[in-house]
Amino acid sequence: MNHRFKTPLIVYRISAKKDADDLFSDRKPSKTAELKCFVIKTETSEKTDEKPILFLIKKQVGVAKHANVQLGDEVSLLGRRYLVIDVIPRRYWTEIQITCEVKGSERS
Repeated sequence: MNHRFKTPLIVYRISAKKDADDLFSDRKPSKTAELKCFVIKTETSEKTDEKPILFLIKKQVGVAKHANVQLGDEVSLLGRRYLVIDVIPRRYWTEIQITCEVKGSERS
């Protein structure tokens, strides 16, 4: 298992704002916090039924117990944006599970 300690993690809270006609809601990200985290586990799977191939990257990340991270937040980790899909409180820290899709190239 490859642990990366003190990795910077930026948390973005997504809020919806209705326009003047009340028809569309604009997604507006606002920066909530900058945290230090450690990567516990990384898992990569692929969807081969689509062209180009899509890779799903799932990570388990540990953050401080008092961190304000909620389901549906977006986080930026090592230059890539992830979506928070689960928040699990532990005794001394909080584990968050994040995921993103990445386009890949075709295999020959």
